[in-house]
Amino acid sequence: MPRTAAGVLVALLAALLLGGCAEPGGIEVSGPAPTPAATGELPVGISEGPGRPLLRRPAVLEIDGAVRLTRLRWESWGGPVAEAVGQVSGAWCAPGCRGEPLRARVRLGGLVGQDHRAYYSRASVTADGVPARHRAGLSDLRLFVPKR
Repeated sequence: MPRTAAGVLVALLAALLLGGCAEPGGIEVSGPAPTPAATGELPVGISEGPGRPLLRRPAVLEIDGAVRLTRLRWESWGGPVAEAVGQVSGAWCAPGCRGEPLRARVRLGGLVGQDHRAYYSRASVTADGVPARHRAGLSDLRLFVPKR
């Protein structure tokens, strides 16, 4: 058999074998779409509220309009915990420390995977010079996570 005839025969057999595997209406796929096994595979960020963009390593972050974090320098990001140093100010400390921002350490956690992204859902802030009665207002802050 000449080479071209053998090639045509092989192609014809392959088409018959492969075409015979599918249902007449095409291949049907059912069940949930596969998702990444861990949020570490997703882009990780934080959102300041509804309609706001996903932020990664923000230098400034507002939480619920009451806590303002500025001059953030991230020591870690993207894992189960993100940590930064910077400054904190806001209405949560009125009237005791509203003037000058205080040096602070920020810790984000509670990763939630959603819509091909992961969001930090909790924050805690420790700051120098915060009156004891105001410390609880910074210890377990809920961060905005968009609904599906």
